[in-house]
Amino acid sequence: MSLCFRAALGLVLAAALVGCGGGGDPAEVKPPDPPPKFDYPLDDVLRLHHLQTKSTHNSYHIETEGNTVGEWRYTHAPLDVQLGAQGVRHVELDLRYNFDLEAFEVYHLPVLDEQTTCRKLTDCLRVLKDWSDAHRAHHPIVVQFEIKDAVPADEAGAETYFAALHEEILRVWPDDRILVPDEVQGDAATLREAVLSKGWPTLGEVRGHVLFTLDDAGDARRAYTKNHTSLAGRILFANASPADPWAAIAILNNPLGEASVIAEALAANMLVRTRADGDPGAVIETGSTVEREAAIASGAQFVSTDFPAKVPAAEYWVEIPDGAPSRCNPVTAPSACSAEAIEDPKFVGP
Repeated sequence: MSLCFRAALGLVLAAALVGCGGGGDPAEVKPPDPPPKFDYPLDDVLRLHHLQTKSTHNSYHIETEGNTVGEWRYTHAPLDVQLGAQGVRHVELDLRYNFDLEAFEVYHLPVLDEQTTCRKLTDCLRVLKDWSDAHRAHHPIVVQFEIKDAVPADEAGAETYFAALHEEILRVWPDDRILVPDEVQGDAATLREAVLSKGWPTLGEVRGHVLFTLDDAGDARRAYTKNHTSLAGRILFANASPADPWAAIAILNNPLGEASVIAEALAANMLVRTRADGDPGAVIETGSTVEREAAIASGAQFVSTDFPAKVPAAEYWVEIPDGAPSRCNPVTAPSACSAEAIEDPKFVGP
């Protein structure tokens, strides 16, 4: 099976790469724009791990008509509305490769729960980039990928799969506006060492940028980290624990049960994503805010929710307290920090 997958995907990728080199859409090969300048006085002091911002879970999701499953009881606005009106800066996309379309698609489950605001990955990425282009003073947007495919077990097949994913990302986002592991690692021996010793880049270095992360603890992560050793040459950061050599981000979705693990990751200068409402159906029924308050208080940089804005079904939603829309992290930020120094509405706008 993996050999067939590798061969088919290899042909698709080869055709795509030839197309990219053979004078495709001129809009996709234009030279990079010079970075705009904004008056952020603390941009050479504050770093990416010093902020806290709102995230959405399954950020593309539209509830299927007639749905009776509590965990699927939510509908998200289009991604640019989330970034603009709702103040979201971290999104999650589920990925599946469609051989007929020769492209990655974004949806939850076939037939049962597959409604989405942007079906093709490149369409989702373009929505994000168009918003970013119009609001270059924003702090980095984070795009978390959950790969729903069974990544080929053999190394060559896995590399072909990841190359196809990288190609789609680079078709939309120029490499000079993507923060990648090699850039954070610099000349340190490991990514973990770099993050632990000096932290993440300053906000001034990465405004208007995006970074991509891999949500996986199994075969996809093993292959992407080159058998749990390194992210050299990769575009995505990968879920890790503080002891891992590629440690930079941690996905810890239970702010109550994993509070001590979140604290350990933050102490290692890692970026942490947690969830404010693991069961949206239960939240709608009970209105409980216990998980939400724990997530916000934990200091996790990315507080993920199915309810980034008020919905008629519940008197519940997630807002970052005193955010503009993001705020200084209650655990990691220096005392000089202010929400406007993280991201100022007068520069970012609606």
